[in-house]
This record gives sequence, C-alpha cells and structure tokens, in this order.
Amino acid sequence: MDAMTKQRSPGAFLPACVFLAAIALLSACGDGGPSAAEKAAAAREAELAAEARAREEGRARIEAQRLAALWKYQQATVGGGAQVTAAILSTDNVDTDGRGAKPVQLVFRDHASWGRSSYLVLQGGDFDCRPRCSVSVAVDDQAPAPMAARRPNTDEAIAMFINDAEALWRLTAGATHISIEFPVKAGGTRTARFDVAGLDESKMPGWSAASN
Repeated sequence: MDAMTKQRSPGAFLPACVFLAAIALLSACGDGGPSAAEKAAAAREAELAAEARAREEGRARIEAQRLAALWKYQQATVGGGAQVTAAILSTDNVDTDGRGAKPVQLVFRDHASWGRSSYLVLQGGDFDCRPRCSVSVAVDDQAPAPMAARRPNTDEAIAMFINDAEALWRLTAGATHISIEFPVKAGGTRTARFDVAGLDESKMPGWSAASN
C-alpha cells in the first residue's frame, strides 16, 4: 500500500459523509409540506370564507323575500267575470295633491271580459289625463320612454290606464325597478318608483308569454 492509499482510508471520508447526510436531512425537512400552524391558518381562512358566503347568501335570501312580499296577487269575480291582478305600491310615498305624500299603486289586471290592462291608482289628488296623456317610464338606469295613457271618465276610482299593458308588463318583468312620471291636476308631474324585482310571473297565467 503506497502513501496515497494510506491517506485515503475509509475513516478519512467520515466527516464528509456526515456533512452530506445533514444536508439531505435539512432538504427533506424543507419539502415536508406546511407546518401545523400553517395548516391551522389555512383552515381558519377557509372557515371565515365559508361564513362570509353564508352571510351573503342569507342577506340575498332575505332581500328576495322582501321584494316578493311587495307584490299582492288576487283572484276574484268582478263584473260577472273572472279577474286576476298583480299589484304593488310605490317604494316611496308621493305628494300628488299638496296634502301630504301617499303611496301610488301599480296594477296589472286580466279580466275575462275586459281583457288585459295596467293602471296607476292614487290615494289623493287626480291625474291630469282626460281624455288622454302621456307618461314617462324608466327601467332601471335606462333612459325614460313615453307611453300613451288615459283617464277614464269616472270618479269611482282615481285611476289612470297605461294603454299598452303588455309592453309595460315586459318592461316590469325584466326590471329591478321602474319609475313612472305622470301629470297631476295639482300641477306639473310626479314620479312613482316601484321595486319590481320580486314579481312572480306565474301568478298571472299567460302574461309570461307577453314578456318574451
């Protein structure tokens, strides 16, 4: 055995082997995945996200129920014929006669003899619309558009018909809210806004086809 071989005995390689083993161990520790603390933090984050989703879904459900409750549906026999109606009050009261603000009602009616109609009803004052006039209807954030209207020659109810009931229904059925500006005898015009998103079209059989 020469001098070089003696210097490279197995014992001479031990420190190097220990060093390499330590590096391998450290590398293995680094690839071992998230720590317990990291896992707990991720789980908590997922829990908070689920709670936020549940709260948002709860708020949306409550709002949908509120909007649906704004509509009132009736079935009755009126004037010798079957009648169904869908009616909603304005979101805010409107002063139509200078004596204080009151709700304005929007009604869709389907009568066996009289056919389909849509009209506004006031609790005070009167419409300046005899025999006919024009109202302005705005859907959500769109520009308002005129629609023909008429005031029946009767004092039994303070009502004004919007002539194209099916066109108004189509606008209403696809809207979040609509606004109707109408003339009043007290002078000028007033605007009633209706939050219509909760409309249940199935309550007015046959009208859903009009919204297509």
